[in-house]
Amino acid sequence: MFKRRRGLYKGVVLYMLKSRPLSGYEILKELAKLTGGRFTPSPGSLYPLLSYLEAEGLVEAREVYVGRRRKKVYALTQAGEAYLKELEENPEFVQLLQELERGPGGADFLAAIRDELAYIEEVFDEVEDGNADTLKEIYEILKRLEAKVLQRLSKSS
Repeated sequence: MFKRRRGLYKGVVLYMLKSRPLSGYEILKELAKLTGGRFTPSPGSLYPLLSYLEAEGLVEAREVYVGRRRKKVYALTQAGEAYLKELEENPEFVQLLQELERGPGGADFLAAIRDELAYIEEVFDEVEDGNADTLKEIYEILKRLEAKVLQRLSKSS
């Protein structure tokens, strides 16, 4: 049975920023590389998470230029380091990091999907103002996800 791992997805992102500042694109690519492409969060889930982490003071964003191209790079703050240190005392988080560091064969793809869905639920719970546009956007994403799951189920039956 699946055991919820609330908040661990944001911990993984913070852990990735521990070694050096990264852009959102670099975070996506690193996650894909660590899991052999089996877990690549969508930009639609990563960028709101990065905004949330920035609002919470756990990361700071700054714009840098690469040639003529501008990109946003995220770095861990002192508060982010302290939060990560707390998470590193959580045995579930340590196990997840060990799975990621073992590489593509170590991570459980379905568990990663479940974790991301648990994170989406967390974010949804934090939408306090009930903003209709935000709620409609979440609803549309979930409808697309439902259609994809139903399509896969029909193929496997």
